Amino acid sequence: MKQDPFRYIFRFCCDPGFNDEAEIPALLRYVDEARIDDVAVFANVEEINTGHMTAKEQDVYLLMMRRIGALLAEKGVTMSVNQWHSVMHADLGKSLRDDQPFRRMVDAKGSEAALCVCPLCGEWQRYIGQIYARYAALEPSILWVEDDFRLHNHDPLHWGGCFCSEHMRRYSARAGKPLTREEFIAGVLRPGPPHPYRRIWLDVSRETMLEAARAIAKAVRTVSARPKVGLMSSAPHVHAAEGRDWPALLHTLAAGQPPVDRIHLPGYQEQSPAQYLHGFNMVSMLTRAMLPPETEVYPELENFPFGLYSKSRRFTRFQLLSALPLNLAGITLDLYDLNGNGIVWEEDYQTMLRETKPCLNALAETGVFRGERLGVRVLYSQNSSDTLHTAAGASMEELYPHEGFFAALLPALGVPYAYCDTAELTGQIVAAGGQVLRNWNEAELARLFQNNFVILNADALWTLCDMGLGHLAGAERVRWLRQNSGAYAYEQVTNGRRYCGRENARASAVISCSDVLDVTYLPGEDVCEYTALFDSFRRRAACGQTVVGGRVLIYPFGNFDAPTAMPPMLLNAMRAAVLHDVLRAAGAPFPLVPDAPYLEPYCFEQSGAMAVYLVNGSADSVPAVRLRMPRTRAGARAEIWRSDRGAPESVRCSREGDVLTLCAGLGAMETLLARFPNEKNQSPLLGGTDNAG
Repeated sequence: MKQDPFRYIFRFCCDPGFNDEAEIPALLRYVDEARIDDVAVFANVEEINTGHMTAKEQDVYLLMMRRIGALLAEKGVTMSVNQWHSVMHADLGKSLRDDQPFRRMVDAKGSEAALCVCPLCGEWQRYIGQIYARYAALEPSILWVEDDFRLHNHDPLHWGGCFCSEHMRRYSARAGKPLTREEFIAGVLRPGPPHPYRRIWLDVSRETMLEAARAIAKAVRTVSARPKVGLMSSAPHVHAAEGRDWPALLHTLAAGQPPVDRIHLPGYQEQSPAQYLHGFNMVSMLTRAMLPPETEVYPELENFPFGLYSKSRRFTRFQLLSALPLNLAGITLDLYDLNGNGIVWEEDYQTMLRETKPCLNALAETGVFRGERLGVRVLYSQNSSDTLHTAAGASMEELYPHEGFFAALLPALGVPYAYCDTAELTGQIVAAGGQVLRNWNEAELARLFQNNFVILNADALWTLCDMGLGHLAGAERVRWLRQNSGAYAYEQVTNGRRYCGRENARASAVISCSDVLDVTYLPGEDVCEYTALFDSFRRRAACGQTVVGGRVLIYPFGNFDAPTAMPPMLLNAMRAAVLHDVLRAAGAPFPLVPDAPYLEPYCFEQSGAMAVYLVNGSADSVPAVRLRMPRTRAGARAEIWRSDRGAPESVRCSREGDVLTLCAGLGAMETLLARFPNEKNQSPLLGGTDNAG
């Protein structure tokens, strides 16, 4: 039976002995009505979790899974297994049983968990391996490892672990002397340049999770070579603080099969589409960049705490459509309570899923999302926790990199981007945030600035100056101006150009903005100031957005509260217009979306042709899609697929100056894929007939 290009994996909670006789027939009906391709059957999940399950408890789930798997096979639908716990998410009032001699996780303050275990514990590794081996005997499609497979976030522990006796022994061995927990943590978090203990922490933490992954994978492969082993992953900036090596971990779990990951999608509860896309670009897209390219990705779409009170059908559909730039094999669906309530037909998610599936299949089948990403290269590194400098040295959260800022800002302002983990670039427009530049040496950074147009936010420029390399950006010295201190109140255009139809256009810079970096530029440097900061008395306080030497844009805002913070004051029409002006002057070879807030572009190269996937994160519709498009990349027609229409279309394009207008509109929370064939290949990607509207 031919598989759909885009697979729905339905995560199914059934409480054996309570609702199985009603819910298994309901599942079979749901599979048909929602066009489900795979069912991931939960075991020992959430509210009905009894702790680390016993073999007897697992027997009950195995019996049910065999029954479900046979019934699904008759429909040509595969079955997966969603074991809900490994290390365990949290204690939740439970503890280990008398016959479970597992070493428990210990946090930085010396508190010991009652249920959450240390992943280095040999007894637990044998236990969890046996759990997965028994599932593997069912020959499921995917065996899922949940996101509790991590060191952080194990309530009631403070941050997480592990600082148990075995881990302290390993830390001490690497340090070459006995270490107390307090001494070791003080070194890990020491302000300023990283102490050698930081490297020990990250190396041992990475090895800990790889060792646990090998135990699971080896046990599975001893039984069967067929099942894939998939991982649910959390926010990458947090995993960085525990030294995660994404390719090594995914390949270790895969053990010969293709790696599989269930990327976290933000928005467990409904929020504005624009806010959702901030998190999607900072977390989900960054995770995808860190995974091996060949990874099968099925993001986690979850409506916790479930039901239409948590999330509407319309927003759930928006999540399905907007996730496509992740280059997906499909998606996992967690839509109903995990307490034994079963499928809630009245909420009618099944109709939305059925009606959306043809669009998802068609868009996935184009292959566009497998193409090379085009746009501003946003720098990141999975190893940034190794190199960043802490400020206070007081918490593990200080090890979180702040590198996703531009990945949220740029698309919200109509600029495509692509994550990039190398500084070996030439002829690109590159953006750096946080302390990401510490991952490269002076020679590498010199080449980066010499060969590319580089955008720096305040944190990145501060970092560059702290490294003694401010001259690469033309900066002599810098100092922080604090938000709401009275030092500045607004940003004003100072280059004599009109933006948003205004002379000397202004944008607010108080309350919901950020700190600002006051930059003194090197004498004789070619400084082209676009804006400046002023205080409430109209006195100039600092340079604003400034292009230095025609090769560096200083974006002076920074010192954000959290790795996923996006100050709303920075999302502004004037700032978008200035940014577009700068990028056009820098020769941006990719399209920009003007005058359409939150119409977010994802740009791809496919067989010499350019494709743009537009996601409308606004509650307003767009009457006609407009793109600032390089003349060499588009002709008189475009091939499009709109998510609210049932067929592909070929539409006319008109050009005025550098703005290309498609004879196609886009509704709120809808998407549009537009492909512009190159001159040598005008055959349509999507087919279909001429349509002017």
